[in-house]
Amino acid sequence: MANVSLNKSTTDRSNAETAELSGVIVDVRTGERSAIASWVEAFTYVWDNPNERLERLLGLLSDDVVLKAPIKPPMSRGKVAARKGFESALRGMPDLRADIHHWSASGNTLFIELTFRATIGGHQVSWHDVDRITFRAGEAVERVAFFDPSVIRGAFFRNFAAFRQFRRMRKPRQRGAS
Repeated sequence: MANVSLNKSTTDRSNAETAELSGVIVDVRTGERSAIASWVEAFTYVWDNPNERLERLLGLLSDDVVLKAPIKPPMSRGKVAARKGFESALRGMPDLRADIHHWSASGNTLFIELTFRATIGGHQVSWHDVDRITFRAGEAVERVAFFDPSVIRGAFFRNFAAFRQFRRMRKPRQRGAS
């Protein structure tokens, strides 16, 4: 697992709020429940090598999850669309990783501060992000990513190699292709 520092803020949480995130679903395929810290630990594990752990990432999310980000498409709905979006990003940025810095939970909401990094057009690029994840009945049903998309856009249009990576993201995955 990645060597990261996970800091949790627990200020001003009522008993009801604490209970809401004490039994979150850490694997929707099995229904396994655990504390929110275990969910964050699994999220951290995934982003250390998302190409190899995409199924685990999808296992953290509800079947009807809504993913929002300041990129195209700005929103996807459902596990099939989530898979396509993650596969597209990983096709264009095969070495994409994230370092989780801090997290805080209250009520049915989890905030995770992280830094993504990838090689785009031969250059290492990184961008800061905060994910707001909403839980309902213990399942992660919505993720809103807050980051400046101009860093990624600029990187993809820096040179021809970067633009080719961008085009790979836009191509649908070929059946039978790895």
